Amino acid sequence: MITTTYRSICGEESLPYIDCDRCIRTLYARIQHYLQQDPGDCPICTYFREKIGSRDGSEGDARLLLHAQVNVVYELFARHDDREALALLERVEDDCC
Repeated sequence: MITTTYRSICGEESLPYIDCDRCIRTLYARIQHYLQQDPGDCPICTYFREKIGSRDGSEGDARLLLHAQVNVVYELFARHDDREALALLERVEDDCC
């Protein structure tokens, strides 16, 4: 399996290469984590269940779907104060999408 990596183009400092495919799968895993925790009263979770179902980020269009839904993903992570996922989302958005 070939891994695609990109050098960050944001900011002044040089950042290491990012494994976009792995990071996207990590973000999908975080989304699925919150979907599993939802007791059924989260409209964002309902939206994601319909939009991504049981996808794990390994699908061919995973990056495109994540990019198209970046604002909703951000809102989900922000509601759970998941700073690690928010930072990863920002890095993936800047360097992979």
